[in-house]
Amino acid sequence: MVKTLFSIRTLLIILIILMLGNLAYLDFLAYKNSETIVVQKPITSQPPNEIQNNIQAINQMCPTACIAQIYEATVSSKKIPEGPTAAKATTGTSSQTKEFFVPFGSGSNATDDWEDVPGLKAYIDSTKYSSIKNVVFEASVRIPTGNEKAYVRLFNETDKHPVWFSDVSLEGGEAKLLVSSPIILDSGNKLYKVQMKTSLKFTAILDQARIHITTN
Repeated sequence: MVKTLFSIRTLLIILIILMLGNLAYLDFLAYKNSETIVVQKPITSQPPNEIQNNIQAINQMCPTACIAQIYEATVSSKKIPEGPTAAKATTGTSSQTKEFFVPFGSGSNATDDWEDVPGLKAYIDSTKYSSIKNVVFEASVRIPTGNEKAYVRLFNETDKHPVWFSDVSLEGGEAKLLVSSPIILDSGNKLYKVQMKTSLKFTAILDQARIHITTN
């Protein structure tokens, strides 16, 4: 009886030792597996063969010039327009005012009725000026004696009539640049000339005469 109990006790001790050894082995395996999971395969700087093949195919389909154009288009689409420059780009080209001068020259007059100033003539074709905004007649006049009134105007020799509202006048001895009211040039190519007269037939001097045309 005593021998049987000793055998059972011995068997239990052996089983316990085996179980503890088994647990220790399982813990060792778990620890080893955790180390295996943590260790990662190093990433190489070179792409795999498949990626390289894809890159070569893209380069063949779209050469360097094509890629450059795509890049420029992408960059330009991200640019933010600045201030007034953006507004001009959206509204199109704005019209700019331009000025033209048709000179006649200089001369003098000492009559009390309208008379042509010799040599002061010029052809003007109004159809050559697009979008005329304003036209005036300008004359620099002086009276040496300073005791009369001098008059200057334009005359349309082609159609035989004065240019309406082109009359300007000066009284006294101080030289001035006289500017007429807005005038209208007849349509087409016309010959214009300068006429003068005085109130007392003393000499009046025209230093310069010209037509000033402003367009849009």
